[in-house]
Amino acid sequence: MQKPHSVTNAALLWTTAVVAGVIEALFVVSEMNRDGGIDSGTWTALAVRGGIYLAVMVLILIFASGRRWARWALAGLLSVIGLASLVVEPARLLMDGTPFIEAFGGDGDLMMGIFVARMSHIAAVLLATAVMFSPSANAYFRRPALKDAAPEPVGA
Repeated sequence: MQKPHSVTNAALLWTTAVVAGVIEALFVVSEMNRDGGIDSGTWTALAVRGGIYLAVMVLILIFASGRRWARWALAGLLSVIGLASLVVEPARLLMDGTPFIEAFGGDGDLMMGIFVARMSHIAAVLLATAVMFSPSANAYFRRPALKDAAPEPVGA
């Protein structure tokens, strides 16, 4: 079965989510730098985030190549854990009476940039998840599993 457009589109949406996350991180770090500099803990957090984004990009490529386990890994890691990391704290702030844009974008000079990047990130994750589990993608991932190992030679 040929790979459906839904799988390619889901991979592009996952990539969009990663790019939005990188842009959001750049806005946050720029704001921190303007407010007094970046300490070693921030650099460590950025390195960890960079490693995670790199691993996610590899996972997206594996998903796009048709590996079922990568689809479930993306769903669990990004659609559940990653999405929770984007919305739990803002939801808590909203319950405390913080305005919507401030809850999702902070209260600094770059608030709108952070807000737009975060909303784009959330939208890309939600759309990627929906497209990744669309009927055509489901049919594609239901096909017989790809063989990872080379076939044994005849007569061995």
